[in-house]
Amino acid sequence: MQNQSPDTHSLVNNIIGTKKMKRIIISLSFFLGTFQLFAQQDPTFGQYIFNSSIINPAQAGVQEANQIGVLARRQWVGMEGAPSTNSIYVNTRLQKNLGFAGGIYTDQVGPINTVTLQGDIASHIRLNDKWTMSAGIRLMGSNTKANLTTLPTNQSSDPNFSNNYNSGFNLNLGGGLLVYSERFFVGAAMPRLFSREMKDGNTTVLSIQNHLNIYGGANVKVSEDLMVTPSVLVRTTANAPMALDLNFMFNYKNIIDFGPMLRYNDAFGILVGYKISPNFYAGYMYEYPLSDIQMASKQTHEITLRMSWVSKYKTQVRSPRYFL
Repeated sequence: MQNQSPDTHSLVNNIIGTKKMKRIIISLSFFLGTFQLFAQQDPTFGQYIFNSSIINPAQAGVQEANQIGVLARRQWVGMEGAPSTNSIYVNTRLQKNLGFAGGIYTDQVGPINTVTLQGDIASHIRLNDKWTMSAGIRLMGSNTKANLTTLPTNQSSDPNFSNNYNSGFNLNLGGGLLVYSERFFVGAAMPRLFSREMKDGNTTVLSIQNHLNIYGGANVKVSEDLMVTPSVLVRTTANAPMALDLNFMFNYKNIIDFGPMLRYNDAFGILVGYKISPNFYAGYMYEYPLSDIQMASKQTHEITLRMSWVSKYKTQVRSPRYFL
């Protein structure tokens, strides 16, 4: 969760409690404007190379092998009420140059919990001997609960926190395009096409905005044993600043991955991955905030465990090992 409005003074002034609760509110004040913005962002992972279909449904079936994995992120550790995201996902190739990707995501931020189910189908079309285009569509559904009555206030009947909210199960669509060769890739996607709001009378409790992701990169062979993949991702969201991610992933002998990540004006991270066996892979990322959030926390952790197996369906153009 990021790119939220910084104006939280009215919220902070209305809430008082134990020392623990004060830490919650002070921490949340850095990245939450009002409760209506808690669920504004899609699931955020520092190293989406672990599951590239998060940012684009056209990534379904692009990888050389089928994959199933788990991915967990603990953002701003030590900060009460900070974002926590968990997911389980699958990405496979199908017949007739089709791919499928699906996932279950849970996001917890303070008293707000969101569960999202999504499924992607992509079609891979050969453009020439080197280039392939993938077009993907997404069907997703989500439910958000805001348990505001769990927050203590300085008023016994504060109307701002006297109710809990449930968005119900809401459907949405997404779409994206990807063009790639063995060495290069470029993609664009709107993982969530339609914005929506949940209101209590005239008050907006929940606002979910659409996103536009544009990204690209290359595989560069440094030596027989070393490959580097630089990439860039630009994300735009309504009523929020543009986000820019830069990644440099090094791969040694197709066994060890390592490299830095920079999210402009937000965070710096280091990733390490290890291929335990031909079928199992483990990865870890540490992220350090560059914004004022470091006054409350100086660490974010992300961990993944993935199993892969050879697909019997081959694409006509060999895809890069990494897209991001």
